[in-house]
Formats: sequence, C-alpha cells, structure tokens
Amino acid sequence: MPVINPFIAPPQPVPVPPTENLCNWTIDTTCVPGWDALPEDVRILSAQRAAEILWALTGRRFGGCPVTWRPCSPRCSGAGGYRTWPVNTSATGNVGTWMFPYLDAGVWRNCICPGSCQCGARCEVPMPSPVASVSEVKVDGAVIDPSAYRLDSVRGIPYLVRTDGDCWPQCQTMDLNDTEVGTFSVTYTPGETLPVAGAAATGALAGEFAKACQGAECALPDNLASLSRNGVEVTMIDPTEVLNAGLTGVESVDLWVRSVNPARKAQPSKVWSPDAMRGRFTG
Repeated sequence: MPVINPFIAPPQPVPVPPTENLCNWTIDTTCVPGWDALPEDVRILSAQRAAEILWALTGRRFGGCPVTWRPCSPRCSGAGGYRTWPVNTSATGNVGTWMFPYLDAGVWRNCICPGSCQCGARCEVPMPSPVASVSEVKVDGAVIDPSAYRLDSVRGIPYLVRTDGDCWPQCQTMDLNDTEVGTFSVTYTPGETLPVAGAAATGALAGEFAKACQGAECALPDNLASLSRNGVEVTMIDPTEVLNAGLTGVESVDLWVRSVNPARKAQPSKVWSPDAMRGRFTG
C-alpha cells in the first residue's frame, strides 16, 4: 500500500572545511535544487568560495576560529582599579581613603561600600573580544567543569563569571604551558555564531558558484552592461558597482549581507582602553 505524505528528513547543514581564518561555518542548501547530485569536488569548492566571500563581506564577524587566551590580573572582588592618595593602611587597619575611585570601562566611579555597590560579580574576568562560545577553561592545567562558570555581557563586553564559589587566579606564570600548575587559560571562539539566515544565504551563493563552475546559467553578474537584439534592449548593473557596494549581485544573498553589515565594515571595530584586560593569546 502506498504511503501517504511520507516523512522526509530535511537536509542537514553542510560544514565548510576550515581555513586559516575561517572556521565554524555551515551552509544550508535546502533551497538549492540538485545540490546533492553535483560532483563532490564542485560542492566543496563552491561552498568554500561562498563562505570566504560572505565572511569578508559581513565584516569577518562570523565563523571565527578557536583561540586560547591567557588572562592576566583580572579585577579583584573588592573595589579594584585605581585609588587616590592616601592609600596607606592606618593603625586600626582601615584604608586611608573613605571611598574607592576606580576606572570602569573608561569611566571613573566612586565606591563607598566595596563589593555591594558594584554591579559586577564576585569573581569574573573580561574577555578581550566578542565570544561566540567557550569550549574549555583550564586552571592549574585542569579542565574546569562548564557548570562552574557562565558567560555574561556588560555593556557589550563579555565576562567569564565563576559560579561555583571559587575564583579565577589573580596571576599566572606565562612561561609555562597551560597544562601546568600556576596557569590559567580560556579557549573560545571569537565573534558571533552564524545565524540560520546566514547559512541559507551561503547555500544560495554556493549554488550559483556551482552553476557557473559547470557552465550553467546562474545569477552571478557578468561584464555585460547592455544588450540590444531584435528591438529589445536589456541593461544590466555594472558588476564593479556591485562589488564596490560590498555585495554579490545575488538578490537573496545581498539581502542578508545588508541586514548584518549595513555600514559595509571590513572588520570588527576595536577600542583600546587603559583599563583593558591584559593577557596574551597562545598558539
């Protein structure tokens, strides 16, 4: 007996082979007819080209490769930051100042009651860049259980917060590898996670590259500016204008590019601050 409305599993996103600067990027070819019938080498090449181009056109904010960060001197659980004169301790054990000025993300603030008048967690460390995901945290060479920390965001700055009652090390020995005692490292993926619309846009662009690779008609712009034949005139957009605008010429793909990068940024913005977290990236 024939099966009515049989269930067909939807196609799974296709992973793109990682390159030096591009990882964690998938494409969704649900709306690309005949994709699975294409030769494997054509699919791989088309997917790689589409991913690398959209990675650049969207400001290199998606598809980051994992890096290992070695923090140094995180903010203490008290007032932290800078103090004004006098900072000595009196005979009674009280600190000479009655308030604690500190530099918070480039803004000077005064805290009279250290710890209770701040909005920071008791033990946290700011990350040096946007974080898509944290894959591993090590202290003294041992991997910390993911349930012992969480990732917060404060005014757009990601913070790794300790939640199990312990605290992150105040300093570490940079001469040692992060598998040794006396070290602290965070392995994470910088940037943002590729959204569903981005995976679909990459699949659409990969499909057009695959057509062009096999000599089929595709939506990619060519060098034709105008055509007149049998009394019919056709004018096409100059492809240089499309490229200068940071677009691909494929309408469905450019719609997503414009939505996530309206200012046509070539790379994520960076801000330097004197109270920025110090540390280093390791290979």
